Amino acid sequence: MNQIAVQRFPITLREVEVIGVEDLSPRMRRIVLGGEQLGAFRKDGRELPAFQSLGPDDHVKLFFPDPRTSSIALPQQGDGRLHWPDDPPTISREYTPRAHDASSGRLILDFVLHDGGIAGGWAAGAQIGDRIHLAGPKASMLLPAAERYLLIGDETALPALANWLEMLPDTATVTAIILIGDEAARIPLKAPESAEIRWLLHDPGQTDVLVGLVRDEPLGQGVYLWAAAERKAVEALRAHLAPRKDEGGRFDVSTYWTLRMEQEMA
Repeated sequence: MNQIAVQRFPITLREVEVIGVEDLSPRMRRIVLGGEQLGAFRKDGRELPAFQSLGPDDHVKLFFPDPRTSSIALPQQGDGRLHWPDDPPTISREYTPRAHDASSGRLILDFVLHDGGIAGGWAAGAQIGDRIHLAGPKASMLLPAAERYLLIGDETALPALANWLEMLPDTATVTAIILIGDEAARIPLKAPESAEIRWLLHDPGQTDVLVGLVRDEPLGQGVYLWAAAERKAVEALRAHLAPRKDEGGRFDVSTYWTLRMEQEMA
């Protein structure tokens, strides 16, 4: 089985600024970030590297103030790593860079505007000139070679799914299944010419949805399955896939959010 190539980076805390805001749909908002710290910079006697993101599903952490106290706890920069405070703890959420252009100094993040949720709430009210801290990514998974790609995700995975579809070669055989809560969540996607893209209406409370989508799918040698969605749905999918590993395919399954957490933060 071919190993997946991963490129690792020193973890760097950066302060960036909102330089653009755009609504991609009634349910998704694009935030464009910029600032000197996306490039190489010096702080507290340390030379810190420029931001890099090379894979389709990289993750950066965004840091937010406590909604009750409005105070923000940030990690401290170390040598290639961060030191995390215990009291108060940091409040952070992970997001996939939708695009990064080092030449123009722009980093694009797309946010699903959940009902409630600390990150979605920030994005809903973001204005040009607002500042936010981010860290990472600590690594990029480079595109794996496969004969067929099966990509499955809900709305929170749309940035990563869009990256996958754009980064794959035009000759790739790929099926993308996108779970949405409303038809208004559809956005244009650039994809290989022969890509099959399916948009399915979905209730996040249906935890067996991912299992149902792969139950009859061939997952043998040459197949690469990537999936990302709500925690309970992902847990059910992992349990389903565990006995299917001997079929020969490769699986990359990730939790992107937790329904209970978003409800509690509302």
